[in-house]
Amino acid sequence: MDLSLAQAFVAARGGPVTASPESLAPLQARLAQALDTARAPWPGVALEGARFASHLGRLLPDVGAVETLNLPDLYLARAAADGLPPALSAFEARYLPEVDVAVARLKLPPTGLDEVRQLLRQRMLVGSAETPARLAAYPGTGPLSGWVRAAALWLALDWQRQRGGPAAASEDGDLSLLVSPEDDPELAYLKRTYRAEFSDCFSAALLALEPRQRNVLRLKYLDGLSIDQLAALYGVHRSTTARWVLGAQDTLLQQTRLRLTERLRLTSSQLDSVLRLISSQLDVSLSRLLRSRMDG
Repeated sequence: MDLSLAQAFVAARGGPVTASPESLAPLQARLAQALDTARAPWPGVALEGARFASHLGRLLPDVGAVETLNLPDLYLARAAADGLPPALSAFEARYLPEVDVAVARLKLPPTGLDEVRQLLRQRMLVGSAETPARLAAYPGTGPLSGWVRAAALWLALDWQRQRGGPAAASEDGDLSLLVSPEDDPELAYLKRTYRAEFSDCFSAALLALEPRQRNVLRLKYLDGLSIDQLAALYGVHRSTTARWVLGAQDTLLQQTRLRLTERLRLTSSQLDSVLRLISSQLDVSLSRLLRSRMDG
């Protein structure tokens, strides 16, 4: 009895692969049906079944949720992320035109539109040792076309910001989001007074991170990937990516604090208060701070 799909799914979820054939048979049948549905629109794209089942195992809380996914889009995305030539061709033909749709209202010049297309192609289809092809993180919960359009719009806005266009960042400084009306006067004063120092120390701490640490922070806070999507992207269990993200955050904050301690004459309680605030607003502040400082 062929149980390769079920075994791959269970292994990807960190479960026992030595389960009895009888217990795995229903799962095998469910996954085989899902694989047939996924492959049907792409007859020339031959992604290995166990590879797709393993991908599903990293994305899904359980196999019962498989019906909620856009399986054909998910299959093509996984195959294209793996670099299968027929899948790459199909993706380019079907989804690259979505770039024009997404950025039409921005009225980019032809050179800008070409650059956004190339950036999208690079990020979606070309992986590296530190960051696999971004298509591997597509969750399958909505149409792939919408996911591609969102990525294209994000890249186009970045293109404008870098050239001082309408979407450029304000001149208030990257740490402006850290000052809110609810701050007590002392904290507000400290953050306004030492804004440049905080920014410089944060930048130095960010550069001191390992490349993978910077990448997982970028993927989570800039691209909005969930822990499950990061796990699918890197091909590891979700607990591993959760540990990576927490480790990168902790290291970034610790290194920022160390540099601030060396640079500023603040009391320990003042420094702790400000860093607690930064930490509590991490989701808000990291996206702004990382945007202008993250490498490639």
